[in-house]
Amino acid sequence: MLLALTLSLIVVQAPPKGVKPPPGPGPSAYDSAKLFFLAGDLAAAQEWARRGIKREPKTCGPLNKQLAEYNFLANHIDEFTPEQARDFLELDRKISPTVRGKITQKAFAHFVTKPLELAHSQAKGDVPRALQLIDQVLFVDPKNAEALALKAELTPGKDAGR
Repeated sequence: MLLALTLSLIVVQAPPKGVKPPPGPGPSAYDSAKLFFLAGDLAAAQEWARRGIKREPKTCGPLNKQLAEYNFLANHIDEFTPEQARDFLELDRKISPTVRGKITQKAFAHFVTKPLELAHSQAKGDVPRALQLIDQVLFVDPKNAEALALKAELTPGKDAGR
């Protein structure tokens, strides 16, 4: 009896047929794709970007293309040249300008973090080697603030930007 009453109450309160509920407060397909990208789930990120192409073509179309290119490159991280690493990091910035994706961390560590740590240790004795390492980092990540600051510190009076 209680079940019948509950069901009748639900049916009475249901919206009329053909009326779509208003869009919920959930994230858009574009935002969902970016969240999955940041988490490192490229398959889900691409799926959400593809789903969103009909509703959000201006944002999801380019994002889908970027994710496909990123996914292809991500399968070859261990074989990257410095040029490929630079392109990979730039693609990561296009997809997510403020937060680096989880998968990008591996390339960033190999081409930026480790050489910078080595440059810091070399700066105390072998300044030319430290500058060489810094230039390698700046080739891959031209706007890296830490590398630019260390280069300026090691080359006083010279333009540290290039």
